[in-house]
Amino acid sequence: MKPYVICHMLGSVDGRIKQNIWGLKDHHKYFEEPASKIKADAWLVGRKTMQEFCSKKKHKLEKPKEKIAKEDFVAAKVARQYAIVIDPSGKCFWDTNMVSTEQVIEVLSEEVSSSYLAHLRSKNVSYIFGGKKELDLALVLKKLNKHFGIKRVRIDGGGHVNGSFLKAGLIDEFSLVLAPLADGTIGAPTVFEAEEGYGKRKATRFTLKSVKRIYNDFLWLRYVTKRSKQ
Repeated sequence: MKPYVICHMLGSVDGRIKQNIWGLKDHHKYFEEPASKIKADAWLVGRKTMQEFCSKKKHKLEKPKEKIAKEDFVAAKVARQYAIVIDPSGKCFWDTNMVSTEQVIEVLSEEVSSSYLAHLRSKNVSYIFGGKKELDLALVLKKLNKHFGIKRVRIDGGGHVNGSFLKAGLIDEFSLVLAPLADGTIGAPTVFEAEEGYGKRKATRFTLKSVKRIYNDFLWLRYVTKRSKQ
């Protein structure tokens, strides 16, 4: 069973992701308060986004006494919700297996070392493998449901992670908090970054689910993908 996937983002009218030039005070609330109203068993981000939450210490990896098999590791459940990071190369380090009130799950490729797996196990951090080199995101979602009972996932970026799920056709719903400003920065990160050029890929089409005016001039737009039965 594939979990229902909702991508939630804060973006400018020209599709950029939050930058310092926006000049928003307490900018986190514009993203987090609407996000908290979206029912989900887990939130998922890319490695760069998650590094805001993981360990800031320098960790030295030690070679384990025995090679650790590239098999999924499921730690005992200690929280109601999960924080999932797409981290194919194993670059996030942890002091604990929690981010605030959510339990961490690492999504890895089989290229990670036994030393890194030993680090995760030492902190009781769950991990699953999504492929040998490239991640099969459909497989990742199935494993999240199978091993952790996750039925609804909220993807919180960044643009490359959003784009990867979009390109794979795995997003069921899109939630956008539209900030009343234009960024205009050439090359700035955008809400979805799937690939360069057009190629044979078709744009993903949505049906409007709801629109709400919030924080005076912001809009909260919610869309369902056209293929979705929701």
